[in-house]
Amino acid sequence: MGPDPVRWGGWRKVLFLIVFLSVPCVMLASTRGRNKGGGDFDLSGIVHPDLVNAPSDPTLRFPVMRTGGSFFSITYGWLDLSNSTIRYTVVQPTNKSSHSFAVSRLGVTEIRVANGFLTFRSDKRQEMFTYLPQDRWGTVHTRPGMDAAANREGLGSISIYKTLLNFDRVMAMVNPPAPPPVVIQQPVAPQPEPKAAPPSPPAIVLSSPAGLGDNQTLDWQESTVVLRGVAMDSTGIPVVRINGSPANMRPQTPQAAEFWSDPLTLQEGTNTIQIDAANSAQVEAKMVVTINYKPKTVAEKPKPAAINPRALDRLDIIGLLQGGVAPERLIDLVKDRGIKFSPSADDLAEIRNAGGTDDLIQAIQQAAPQP
Repeated sequence: MGPDPVRWGGWRKVLFLIVFLSVPCVMLASTRGRNKGGGDFDLSGIVHPDLVNAPSDPTLRFPVMRTGGSFFSITYGWLDLSNSTIRYTVVQPTNKSSHSFAVSRLGVTEIRVANGFLTFRSDKRQEMFTYLPQDRWGTVHTRPGMDAAANREGLGSISIYKTLLNFDRVMAMVNPPAPPPVVIQQPVAPQPEPKAAPPSPPAIVLSSPAGLGDNQTLDWQESTVVLRGVAMDSTGIPVVRINGSPANMRPQTPQAAEFWSDPLTLQEGTNTIQIDAANSAQVEAKMVVTINYKPKTVAEKPKPAAINPRALDRLDIIGLLQGGVAPERLIDLVKDRGIKFSPSADDLAEIRNAGGTDDLIQAIQQAAPQP
């Protein structure tokens, strides 16, 4: 009576593993020494995997044998490695297709190769594979040349190990990028030099009298008036003239200066005043303001004590801060001239956002008109 086929199949698997574990893997040992710690890989002589799903999800495929919880739980199939996933698909035996799995490469740890077997841990489970060509699945070969086959299978396990640790380099070797197209340089006609943008004119911001601005009319009851403001330019402090006469200047920053006029005598009725500011490129900015002078008459009832006409309002303070006037200078102006508004919490928040300091906020609150 011949041997029982079922029992003989089990012993064939045991014999198969003994042969694998007994074959010396000198090439494997030397490679492990060079790759300790995931260092630089020598990819010469690597067993090339097949490339699948190249257009959508390039994947490198190896034929393998998987050993489960015991040496008697053996399956054969494809180990597919992509940039994000490790997938094992059982082909033989068909009744063990449930042993297939897929895990993320990021979740794989403890990757090792020894004695022709590749091991790694995933989801608290130890996996063990060895490279095995498809024509050797399910059988044990004892023909001459077994050592050479075993060495190739050991090298195949090393190839899987290297692919897990350096997927991009192995993928580039299997599927090298297409060479760049040859570009024929066409003669380029000389382009004209771009014209430089014309320089911008200086900026003029008036701070006093309050409410006076470009193309605006202000009613005034004093026979003279002093204009104050800030002139700014990115190239330096501009030159300011008021009705053709040089204005008084006090630098605040390398690009900004406070200016003020001498007392200007007003004629009864409409008075037009022109402010000019010119930078180093002789680009000028012009502001024209109108003051309607109406002197007080005896018939007019005396008015309550007027607020200092030079007092600052909220927009004056914000404009000066944005124009580069230092908060310390504004504190002196507030104490000297006072303010003509009752600052609310929103007003103080706007002034603080424009660059006002705590000391300036305190000076404004102390100078607020009494109810």
